[in-house]
Amino acid sequence: MRALAFMQMIEEGLRLYVGTAEELIAASVPYGVPFRVDRKGISKASLGTAITMFARVNKNEQLIAQLRELPEHRNYLAHAAFMQSIRGIHDESIDLDYAKTHAIAVGDRAEKLLELIGQEVRSLLLNFPNYKIGGVVADDV
Repeated sequence: MRALAFMQMIEEGLRLYVGTAEELIAASVPYGVPFRVDRKGISKASLGTAITMFARVNKNEQLIAQLRELPEHRNYLAHAAFMQSIRGIHDESIDLDYAKTHAIAVGDRAEKLLELIGQEVRSLLLNFPNYKIGGVVADDV
C-alpha cells in the first residue's frame, strides 16, 4: 500500500507541476497567441498521461526516464494486491513473496522520485517568485 500511495502522490505532484508550468507559459505568451491551459485534462490525467505531460514542460531527462518506468510497476503491484485481497483465487503469474519485496523497493524509489518532483516544482517557482501555486489542480479536483 505504501508504494501505491507514493504512486498516487507522484501523479498529483506531476499534475501540480504541469498545471503550474502551463499557467506560467500562458501568462508569458504574447497577446493573440493561442495557448490555453487544459485544466480539466491536467486534473484528470492518469499517471502515464501525467508523465507524458510533464516531459513536455520539463527538461530533466533522467527524472523523466525514471518516471516512465512507474506505470508498469504500479500495475504489477495493484494486480498483486488485488490477488492478495481475494486469497481464494490462485494466480500462478503472481509470486506474492516477490511482490512484497518488489513493493518495498518500488515504494522506496517512488518516495525518492516524489522528492525530486518537489525539487522540480521549487526550481520552477524560483524563476517566478510572485506566482501563487495551486490554482490549476486545486480548483478542478
